[in-house]
Amino acid sequence: MKLSNHLLAQLGPFAALGSAYLQDPPTTADPNTVSDCSWWIVATSTDTCAAIAGANGISVSDFELVYNPSVGADCTLNAGQSYCVERNFGIPPVTTTNTSSAPTSTTTGNGITTPTPSQPGMVSNCNKFDFVSTGDSCSTIAARNGITVAQLSEWNDAGADCTSLWGKVYVCVGVIGTITTTTTTSTTTGNGITTPTPTQPGMVSNCNKFDFVNKGDSCSAIASRNDITVASLIDWNNAGTDCTSLWGDVYVCVGIVGTSTTLSTSTTTTTTGNGISTPTPTQPGWVSNCSKFDFVNKGDSCSAIASRNGISVADLILWNNGGTDCTSIWALVYVCVGVLGSAFTNLS
Repeated sequence: MKLSNHLLAQLGPFAALGSAYLQDPPTTADPNTVSDCSWWIVATSTDTCAAIAGANGISVSDFELVYNPSVGADCTLNAGQSYCVERNFGIPPVTTTNTSSAPTSTTTGNGITTPTPSQPGMVSNCNKFDFVSTGDSCSTIAARNGITVAQLSEWNDAGADCTSLWGKVYVCVGVIGTITTTTTTSTTTGNGITTPTPTQPGMVSNCNKFDFVNKGDSCSAIASRNDITVASLIDWNNAGTDCTSLWGDVYVCVGIVGTSTTLSTSTTTTTTGNGISTPTPTQPGWVSNCSKFDFVNKGDSCSAIASRNGISVADLILWNNGGTDCTSIWALVYVCVGVLGSAFTNLS
């Protein structure tokens, strides 16, 4: 699952939770949009459903029919309106069904009394059960029963990444001959490092330091508390563009063998074709003719960055590919606050 609990790499002040959605849309959204939306885009007159879905790693049918029913199969988009492109911070939801929650039970050949309704395809040697309530995730069910998400999936025929687990049924959380524990489990890989579980899928094999992703963590917060860059966090955890594929409630890699995870106090620079020495790490997608830079500290807002550099927020967004309302500016990187040929005026 994505971090997350969707561990966004953007600055915290721009990810406020709203009452109708997990994250408020930046502009008006159709009331039929899914209520567990955690990330939005604002449509332009040139956008297509296929382009939006592709850029955000979701299917066109999910974008048109599931996340945004108002769009429909004919892809009706209104320029300036917000559309959902991520649900529940990327955590696979538990599918809910309208079955009775009143438990009954049956006794199988193994002598264990099994409550019903139960997950279809559950193993026959189950000896411990848990009821899936509305809002439960696979990771929370596993955590409260001291098992891994992999075991939960295996014992309940829940499919890849636990995406076929039902809601409002009893699921298997223990089998005969297996001892479950509430403590963190671990495995030892070929590099001799003991790895806690569950872990982020696609994590590098030479990881030697780990951090648990809690609910509400952002990519920048995880990187900051472990003295690494967001770029390293993405690279070591196969976290996708802008860190949007980082899972929540798992361990992620925050250090690798042979690499110091402490950020240098000195700034490194590169020289680009425009002859300007550029400090690193930098904001992804900024303009090539940047001539002035500023480091984004934890807690900085776009308006504060713009004010202290005598530029407008609009310029900050334009020069740094900062997205709608400056929501795509990263923290703990250098951003562009001036370009060749621009005069600076103090706007404060």
